Amino acid sequence: MRIVYFNYLYDIYGASLGSAIKPMELFKAMRAAGHEVKMVWFKDQPGHLPPGTLKASARDFLKRHLAFLVHDLKLFVENWKFRKIEAGHVESFKPDLIIARLDLYLFSAIKTARKYNLPVIIEADSPPLYEALHFQKQYWRIPVIPRWIERWVLHHADFVVMQSRELQRYFTNLHGLDPERTAVISNGADIEKFQPQIRDEFLAARYGLGDGPVLGFVGSMSVWHGIDNLLRIIATVVQKYPNCHFLLVGSGGGQEPHIRHYLEQRGLGDRVVLTGYVPHEKIPAFVQLMDVVLAPYPNLPFFYYSPVKVFEYMAAGKAVVTTRIGQLARIIRDGWDGVLCPAGDFDALISAISGLLEDAEIAATMGENARQTIAQQHTWGHKAQAYEKICLQVCRERCGEKTA
Repeated sequence: MRIVYFNYLYDIYGASLGSAIKPMELFKAMRAAGHEVKMVWFKDQPGHLPPGTLKASARDFLKRHLAFLVHDLKLFVENWKFRKIEAGHVESFKPDLIIARLDLYLFSAIKTARKYNLPVIIEADSPPLYEALHFQKQYWRIPVIPRWIERWVLHHADFVVMQSRELQRYFTNLHGLDPERTAVISNGADIEKFQPQIRDEFLAARYGLGDGPVLGFVGSMSVWHGIDNLLRIIATVVQKYPNCHFLLVGSGGGQEPHIRHYLEQRGLGDRVVLTGYVPHEKIPAFVQLMDVVLAPYPNLPFFYYSPVKVFEYMAAGKAVVTTRIGQLARIIRDGWDGVLCPAGDFDALISAISGLLEDAEIAATMGENARQTIAQQHTWGHKAQAYEKICLQVCRERCGEKTA
């Protein structure tokens, strides 16, 4: 099967985002299963524009003075640019199927699929309208327009795949989708890349981690990843265990200045390492430096995520402390392959961390069980098999329509 994948997010280069890592890993597994997949990223990271150029200067001017008004209009107009790009890839690659990520205002993939009479699967791994209304309030918009476009796209797709049940319920309730035309495929991990390994002492010495326990976090520094919880954990645990270190791996999310200011104010800078961006292929070595791994999500009203970091922590054989929220409560068996803490209960997070730091044997056993859970249910190979079934079903149905 020949598949072309269209993604309209900023590309993986310079990002520490599960939404960028997921398609790279998933479609690598699809290729290993014998399928041909062409991945098309439509946007570079903003920083790729050389400073001082006319294009960079124009972009900076627009962001400062006109972004409030033109941001959403720009997204809408991009449909015409993307349709030309998509058409070029379809004509040169000649796919059997299009997979396209759902994004705000974008309907180009559906139009392209119709033009070439191709089936299209929409990857709805986030709720663009919800995110725009809750996290991008600085832009002017008429919500009914992106809501109508989102509904039109989802109803005209041959199939819709989400990464969590929470998203499936959200889209079904908001847009009245047929449940039989949707499926949930969570994220996963590469158990060959993330596996128990000998600690890299050179890397540990490079970051001054010493001989004490290391607590770690991987991902973008975003508010919804529990950064405030993480900072409180650092202040509390360092006081209780003075020889411990924290290793925070990743970039983006806008919280790094806040983190550095917090650590400086409390004199914690020598106990915490912020690595900044680390290429995904190098992250396994950093995870192996960690004795306890953290995903301290806050009590969010709509937790629709499928955190790649948690799957990778578990694949690496690490004891994870996280929040009993959303999909995490179904993946992790509390006390067996991780520790689930009630959402909003900071004391429970500290108690769980203390228990693992004080009983290395329990932490090691939990890590072994975690790796077994991923190996049995949540490798990218498992996810590719589930995707493959949907792709074949959609292609068969479309072939039936052509011959009817």
